[in-house]
Order: sequence, then C-alpha cells, then structure tokens
Amino acid sequence: MIATLKSCYPCNSNSIEEDNLVKWNNNNHSCVILNIDGSCLGSPTRAGYGGVLRNYASFYLSGFSGYIQNSSDIMYVELYAIYQGLLLAKNMGISNLVCYYDSLHCINILNGPSMRFHIYVVLIQDIKEFLERGNVTMNHFEFSSE
Repeated sequence: MIATLKSCYPCNSNSIEEDNLVKWNNNNHSCVILNIDGSCLGSPTRAGYGGVLRNYASFYLSGFSGYIQNSSDIMYVELYAIYQGLLLAKNMGISNLVCYYDSLHCINILNGPSMRFHIYVVLIQDIKEFLERGNVTMNHFEFSSE
C-alpha cells in the first residue's frame, strides 16, 4: 500500500522529503466521527474516494475506499464518497454521527433546498434521506498540518 501511495505522488529528485504530521481531533464530540474525501487525479484521470469511522476516543471502527472507473467528475466522486460513508455507518447501526468533509460545495448542496434538476439529484436525495434518518451532522473540514 505504501508503494501505491508513493507512486501517486512522485517526488522531484531535486527536492528534500519532509514529514508532514497530521493529528486526528474529535473536536469534543462524544459520538462516532466520519472523515471522508474524494479525489480525481492525473492524466488519464483516476477517481477514488475513502473514509474512516472512529469513535470519540479516536479508536478505529471501520474504513472504506473505492475507485470509480471512467469518471473525471469531481462532484460525483465527492457526493459518492459521502453516500458510501453514510451507508457504512447505517449498516453498522450508527445513527449518531458527525461527518467531516473538505468539499464545502457538497455540504452546501446537501444543507440547501432540494434541487429537482441537478445532474445528481437522485444521489443527493439518497444522501439527504440518510441525514434525515439519524442524528447526522455534516461539517466542513480544511486540512492543516501542525
């Protein structure tokens, strides 16, 4: 897996590798935390998504990842990542959930009024149904390293 990740981010031979430490934070939530992301990268474009479920004490509960063949539409990948994360939480019986996501556009679409003519209206509606069934909060997360 490390070799695969390194091949996704080729190093420039003139640069010095520098460690980037990242810390997980539950932001004082006492429920399950879902961190998710989607990405389109490269030429030809590769699209993938993934996420991690952790409890309030940061213990790993479950994770998921996937590849979307023949897609370069980042909006679809981002929405599909949310859907897969919420589906995993539902299948695990988790209804009290805080979700952190870096796509403010997707969060605004999900928190906004229903859109009848959006290209991904069915996927958006499926996600909104997950959000309505349980105590699920969507939060915007911006990456920062310390």
